[in-house]
Amino acid sequence: MQTKDQKIIFLNSYLPRTGHNFAAEVIKIFSDHQVLINPRSETKISTLLESYFLIYENGILNKANRDFFDHLFINDLRKRILCKSDKNHIMIKDTSFVGVDYLPEVFPGDIHLILIRDPLNVFLSLLKAMNLNKRSYRNFLKKILLPVGIYPYFYSKKLSRQVLDHFPELNNRIVLRYEDLVMKNKTVLRKLQKIFNSESDIDEIKLKIDQIKVINSSFFEETKGLKIWDMQSKTKEYDPLKRKSRNYFIRKGVELGSRQLRKKLNYI
Repeated sequence: MQTKDQKIIFLNSYLPRTGHNFAAEVIKIFSDHQVLINPRSETKISTLLESYFLIYENGILNKANRDFFDHLFINDLRKRILCKSDKNHIMIKDTSFVGVDYLPEVFPGDIHLILIRDPLNVFLSLLKAMNLNKRSYRNFLKKILLPVGIYPYFYSKKLSRQVLDHFPELNNRIVLRYEDLVMKNKTVLRKLQKIFNSESDIDEIKLKIDQIKVINSSFFEETKGLKIWDMQSKTKEYDPLKRKSRNYFIRKGVELGSRQLRKKLNYI
């Protein structure tokens, strides 16, 4: 049954492989939230809002028409989301910054979290998960240019530019670093305690974080998983903060290609 105290947690990261599933599990320790539609789902509400307001601003100029469209698509949107769960907190996850600046405007009373992770590790993870086995001229070129660092450089540079093109305003957001969650940073954990009015002991929270299983990792073999989606307990071989690169040139290409984004996110 819906209550007036319900809140939506919007968790947006800039790309897949930023650790959003792990972050959601950490946040759940404080909020006991439900992820719609299922625990691994991404719901592209911010992307839809971007498209909606693009049409709205360029094609619907009459105020009466705008009010009618808001009545159809916006005014009861929050209510329709909240009615899908009895939990006090509902989480909406998305691995994109597209349209993120519209979320506080449409959902002003809810919780808006931005998750960031060092782009160096994100891009290395994306490259490792890339399937180049399908026969095509493009994949043939990628296979040649990958080990010498040329393809990783241009791939990282292109993705960095795409993220920066949609980089959100951070003043009204709560920014979480994936690395702080992995390291169980006390300041960050206390911040989450305050946000969700949690009375759990910090040591107890740290223990629960240690018990979170590895989810959707391109390095699933390090966790002894049989498939990429297997949820496995962490092993000594698994270190999410020191990703393994196949060679120096791949890592160097990613370092150079991601430099602008890493600087924007204060990783260099």
